[in-house]
Amino acid sequence: MVYLVGIKGVGMTALAQVLQAKGIQVMGSDVAEVFMTDVVLDRARIPVKSPFHIDNIPSEIEYAVVSGAYYLEEKEPTNPEVIEVLSRNIPLYTYSQALGNISKQFDYTIAVAGSHGKTTTSALLTFALQELNQNPFGVIGSVVPQFGGNARIGDENSKYLVVEADEYQNHFLDLDIGGLIILNVDYDHPDFFKTPDIYYQAFVNVIDNLPSDKPLIINGDDKNIAQYILPNIKDKNRKMIKFGFNRDNDITLDENNNVIIEKIKYNQLTLAIAGEHNRLNALSCIALLYSRGFDINESIKALVGFHGTQRRLEYKGITQDGVIIIDDYAHHPTEIMAGLQALREKYPHHSIHCVFQPHTFSRTQALLQEFGKALSEADYIYLLPIYASAREQKGIITSTDILPFIHNKNITIYETESVLISDLKQIQGPETIIVTMGAGDVWKITQNMV
Repeated sequence: MVYLVGIKGVGMTALAQVLQAKGIQVMGSDVAEVFMTDVVLDRARIPVKSPFHIDNIPSEIEYAVVSGAYYLEEKEPTNPEVIEVLSRNIPLYTYSQALGNISKQFDYTIAVAGSHGKTTTSALLTFALQELNQNPFGVIGSVVPQFGGNARIGDENSKYLVVEADEYQNHFLDLDIGGLIILNVDYDHPDFFKTPDIYYQAFVNVIDNLPSDKPLIINGDDKNIAQYILPNIKDKNRKMIKFGFNRDNDITLDENNNVIIEKIKYNQLTLAIAGEHNRLNALSCIALLYSRGFDINESIKALVGFHGTQRRLEYKGITQDGVIIIDDYAHHPTEIMAGLQALREKYPHHSIHCVFQPHTFSRTQALLQEFGKALSEADYIYLLPIYASAREQKGIITSTDILPFIHNKNITIYETESVLISDLKQIQGPETIIVTMGAGDVWKITQNMV
């Protein structure tokens, strides 16, 4: 028996499914609040106790795993179950440590890292390996409808494990990596990485930990990677494959979206998911598959049928008034900008109403100007209070502090969701989009409008 504290987190839920597939009995606990992972855990028949209480913990467990939201090794624990596990001398692993242990059981653990795009890319790569008959395991940061959950389960003969490798709290350093993709590097998580330099160093460290014979796939267009990462890695001569839109990359696209590798033209890249950022994500997958010796045209074909993940520009439906409802996890200015641009690409004649819920006080404070610029891309903006996550309950800043940086007059601030929901229901279509953005519970706002 393995017991997971904070089991409803997307990573923890995926981990629980992989452990279960490995023949291990799993159960866990979390808060009573409903998350999108509840249905996944219920479908997998994994028992969940709530709220946290020492009586939830079985008398005999092999070890416990705790979410980073409820435990940091350098801090005194406050969660009653974590305190109880430690007092009983039960081995306790963080999520990333437990995932690291599992990663050692596979021939090739592919880590998808970067500030943005990890979830889509890890799901896309897992899907491609599936279509290439590799039957991979995948640990994904959101529910993937085509997998029936936020993990893909292979079998005892599976060689590949694809994981979303999170830089927060240096989690990705716990992985036994057999191939590394770095999509981009863009300062984030100021609650943990106090300066950009500390943040950049985390990516330098993960590259330095990667054996020189393992594939390293890098975004050759990313200015921060070029300026702050590659000049500081220990092995300046290590082999890497660079992908991007600039023609001097190893893998790129021509003006017709044909894949170009070493000046050889391959098939056209055609995706079911919109946006320039997703074409970059797909190029990183092709680069990784190329490094593993897969046929290029077969790899391109394997990406076509992927339809995305929940909360990543997820199409929710149309209201009775003809308004299209979209939901997105974007919680960083770069992600907001990319998402809005992708919507402009797919729906060029639609007006965009963006409902944004900032996530964490420290991130909002550190990136006020950037948030304002990104949100200005929408036609209408609706701001909710900052979402107080489990790791950061309060701060000295509010959503109102973003206002001076938004170059758009169509802005409304809301203190209560009920008033916002009432206003959104007055919006008329057609050629109108409402998109909810944020890493908190903003997705609930429009769930009954379709």
